[in-house]
Parts: sequence; C-alpha cells; structure tokens
Amino acid sequence: MIDKPASPVTGEIELPGLDEGHLSRTQIISLALASFIPAVAIASFPVLLVATAGNGSWLASLISAIATTCVGVAVITFAKRFVATGSLYSYIAEVFGPWARYLMAATLFLGYLAQILSMLLIIGLYSGSFLLSVGVDSGLDHGTQILIYVVSAIVVIAVTCRGLDTSVVVAVSLTVLSLPLMLLITGASAIHTGLHLGEQLSLQGSTTSGIIAGIAIGAAFVVGLESCAALAAETKDPKRNVPAAVMSVPVILGVAYLAATFLQIPGLMQASANIEAGMSGPAALAQQSGLGEGIGQASDLVLAIATFASLIGFANYGSRFAATLSADGLLSIRFAQVHRRLHSPVNAILLTVGVGLVGLVTMVALDLGSPLTIYSAVATLVAYFWVIPYVLICAGAVRLVAREKKLGAGLVIACTVGALTMAWLLVSAIINPPPAPIDAMTYVFVVATLVLSAAFAVAGRRRTQVSVKSTETRPVTPDPVA
Repeated sequence: MIDKPASPVTGEIELPGLDEGHLSRTQIISLALASFIPAVAIASFPVLLVATAGNGSWLASLISAIATTCVGVAVITFAKRFVATGSLYSYIAEVFGPWARYLMAATLFLGYLAQILSMLLIIGLYSGSFLLSVGVDSGLDHGTQILIYVVSAIVVIAVTCRGLDTSVVVAVSLTVLSLPLMLLITGASAIHTGLHLGEQLSLQGSTTSGIIAGIAIGAAFVVGLESCAALAAETKDPKRNVPAAVMSVPVILGVAYLAATFLQIPGLMQASANIEAGMSGPAALAQQSGLGEGIGQASDLVLAIATFASLIGFANYGSRFAATLSADGLLSIRFAQVHRRLHSPVNAILLTVGVGLVGLVTMVALDLGSPLTIYSAVATLVAYFWVIPYVLICAGAVRLVAREKKLGAGLVIACTVGALTMAWLLVSAIINPPPAPIDAMTYVFVVATLVLSAAFAVAGRRRTQVSVKSTETRPVTPDPVA
C-alpha cells in the first residue's frame, strides 16, 4: 500500500507537533480558492489579457484553464497516493534522483518567497492608490509603502501563527467580503456595453501571437495551484480531499476568470484610453458604466484587503514547505520546530514572511524602480520559479504510473499539455524578451536557481554523510539467544 513517503534524507515522515487530520474538505478547498484572491484576479486578469489578445482574450483564458487543469491532473496523480508535507518536493523524490529533489527544493522555496513578496507589493499598490484617491499625496511614496508592507507582514504573521483554523476563517472571510464589489462592477459593465458576442467569437482583430501571450498570462495567474497539498498531513482523509482542493483552483477559478473575461472585454476595449492614462481597470469600468467615482475608489481598498487572504494562504504553504526542508537538513533544524500550543511552525513562518518583507523593503529603499515596476518583475519571477516544478511533476506522474503498469493515453496527453504550456512561459521570454527591467528576470531566475540548488545539494549530502557515520558508529545489540 502506497502511503506517506519518508524524507529522502532523514527518513522522517512528518513534522512532529502539527495538528494532523483536522482540516475538513470545505476548509482546505476554501483556503485554496481564497489564496488566489479571486477578486483581484477578476479585476486585473481581463485587463492584462485584453492588452495582448484583444477579442481573443476569452480563447486564451479557456486554453490556459485547460492547460493548468492538466498540470493539476499530474499533481493529484501523486496526491492520491502519498501524504506529504513537502508537496511537490516530497512527491518528486519518489520517481527521480537527488538532482530533481534539490532542483525542486530550490525553485519552490524561491517561488514561495517571491509569491509572498508580490502579495505584499499588491497590498501596497492598492492601499497607496486608495490613499491617493482620498487626497493623501504620499500614498505611493517609499516611506508610506514600506510602512504598509511592515504592518501587513506583522498582521499576517500574527494570524498565521495562530493556526490553520484561524487562517482559514480570516482568509475566507476577506475573500467573501471582497467579491461582491467586483461582481457588481463586472455585471454593470456587461449590461452597459453588451457582450458583443459576434466580435468576441469571431476573434476580430486578435492575432495568434497575442493569444499565445495571453495563454502564458492566464497560466501565470494560477501558478502554485498545488500549494494546498503542503497541508496534506493536517487534512482529514488527505488522499481524497487534497486532490479535490488542488483541482478546485484551475477548474472553479478557471471558469470564473473565463466568465469575467467574456463580460469585461467590451467595456475594457471601450475604456482603453482611460486605462492607458493610468486608471485601474475596475475604476475605468465603474466610471464608464455609471457607478460613479466612489465605487472605483472603494474597489482599491477592497482589493488591498482581499490580498491579505492570499498572503495568509501562502504564508501557511511556504512555512510548511520550509519546515519540511529543515527536517530534511536543507535548512537549519530550528525551522522544523512546531509550537506545542498553536501547532504552527512559527520559526518557518517568521522565515518565509520575514525574508519576503526584507527583500521587498530593500528593493524599495534602494529605489530600484516604482512599486508597479518592481511588482511586474517579481510577478514574472513567480511564474518562472514554478516552471521547473511543474515540468518535473508532469514527467514524474507519467513515470510513476508507468512504473505501476497503469499508464493510459489520457494521463500522457494531460501531462504533455501541462508541461509544454508551463515551459512556454520561459521559452516565450527568451524568444520575445519583455521590456526592461523585466527581461532581466530570466537571468535572475537562472542564477538564483543554480546557486540555491547547489547550496541545497551540499547541505543534503552533508546530512546524508552525518547520518551514515552515525549509523556506522552506533553500537549493535546482539540478538537474544532463542
């Protein structure tokens, strides 16, 4: 019977102290969905697609939803067989050698840090925009932004350290509160402009290259879709509930984003001048559809608050992942410690959120660009860091099932589509480099991945050597005489 995989280095199966088997299916699915801030995605996803794919945005959205669902199929192939706190990192150890494990560890760890950093940036951007709209001219100044980042990080650390139950309640509540306003703006825009189905379905004015670029944008919006699998040990009946949570992200959110794109395309096309002048998508749609300036201002504040849900989710996922790396000897063992009363890896939470905060404050303090420029660069890195894990897990799923002599054409097709779509994120950046400074993120990704992979490989081998020496020097107790 295939069950919990042991740690490939230490042989550990779990993180002692975690509150195992208490998250229900509803809780883990709700947290998974809330982590991808659907309100923010509905506000920004169609805007970004329209800028590249025009009337072909709905097709790009549909294809990206299908492709990311294919990646989800590869992930749940493992999730149905194994319970692992390390998610993809633990899964890949079952089919490939140490090289894949170290590479997966490096890219995912960097990905979680970049994801947390980007969420802090989004909170700062929306909060600053709201402050500007109410007359606070310093809303986007470095000092104000840094203060927002620090306060946001402190709040999220406090919530996350309180445990998963508190995290779920807060994250889901924020998501539920933030959605109605974005649904109102989307609906009002569709009623005001109509759907223009003839133009949309005919793909009038769209290009193949624009649609392909849109597919990459769509896929980037759900990278990390498997992150909730890091909570498998703390979930009831994880072999059933974790796969359901993983697939809920590309399926439910994929449908929601496709619907939002269909409804918003006509309005966004008509409001293109205001958007190009710097107005946010929701504000432009609200003004155009007659909802008034106040709705646009409120949307900035609501979206800032909604982003806390994502930050809470990824602080939980990232900390569990860091704790697993620590238990395996790739990070200091102190990050594997779990608080006895709160059942949370408090040190790992401080590490992941703290590193993200320090990195962000440093970039802003060094004046490396405007918050929006920094966000564009970091968001690109988030997508890049998940490419290798998804390609590996798709290949690994095929190898795992082939080893069980159960391989079918459906899984092969799904894994191929998922791997190729995610690989395209990097390939397209090489073939058609984005404008500076985002073009430099390809090199940042390569260097950071190589350096951290090498560091983890050295740490892992040292831990293995220590374990071997400890076993060799341990006194042997003779068998009792029968």
